[in-house]
Amino acid sequence: MRRRRYRTAPHPPSGERRLSPEPGAADGLRIRRLRAGGHILHVRGTFSAQGPPIVLVHGIGMSGEYFLPYAEALAATHDVYALDLPGYGKTPKPDRALTVPELGEVVAEAIASLGLDSPVVVGHSMGCQIVAQTVSRHSELCAGYILIGPTVDPAARSLPAQAWRLLRDSMREPLLSNAVIFRNYLRMGPLRYLRTSQYMLADRLDETIQTCAVPGLIIRGARDPIASHDWVRQLSRLAPDARALEVPDGPHALQHNRPQELLAACRPFLRAAGGR
Repeated sequence: MRRRRYRTAPHPPSGERRLSPEPGAADGLRIRRLRAGGHILHVRGTFSAQGPPIVLVHGIGMSGEYFLPYAEALAATHDVYALDLPGYGKTPKPDRALTVPELGEVVAEAIASLGLDSPVVVGHSMGCQIVAQTVSRHSELCAGYILIGPTVDPAARSLPAQAWRLLRDSMREPLLSNAVIFRNYLRMGPLRYLRTSQYMLADRLDETIQTCAVPGLIIRGARDPIASHDWVRQLSRLAPDARALEVPDGPHALQHNRPQELLAACRPFLRAAGGR
């Protein structure tokens, strides 16, 4: 992997403030409103430009809030940005739900607007599909990618099958994680969620990952019923340059309830990508 310099972060396009009290909030993060293409994104970040940059991309129905424990762990050594994509979290809702490729373009535009020099882009769940779209179409922007609990396993490519796996996972997640999920799902709304689910099921990560030219790491919790062992291994074989790892005893939301274990698993990859 290539080494890189760290650029000065641009001035915020609108007001900046410290992260207000929020369940699981990271003390070192600030909030900015960032223009990315035709959207204004809610972004939690360090905005320090003093370490290797990392961009965190949430999954369906969620927001950057779901990444806060992992963002806090990363912030000690990295310049971290957790996005709320259009229609999610505190970012305004567009007129319609965006497709997976459209969300991938928003991530690319956010990287450019932030002035980041070759970040590692990290996705969770459907965020993995979004990240793969970003990397596939804009590999020149990224030093590498990390996929955590990627969807959609071909063995469960239907809404009922995904709902059953999600229910099984909810029984393995801590109460706090389920509370964050429920709050974000309510904020997104059922109709937008269902439409986005259709886009998620139609998107083929197993095809997109074959055109991801930069190095990758694909991780699942060993008890994750959403991203199966065989699916993660299949993705690592299909990718031009990626390997698979498992976090022992972990469920789906590793970034929220196993942030230190996740960081330990990612650290060798991150060191190779950015030198720390």
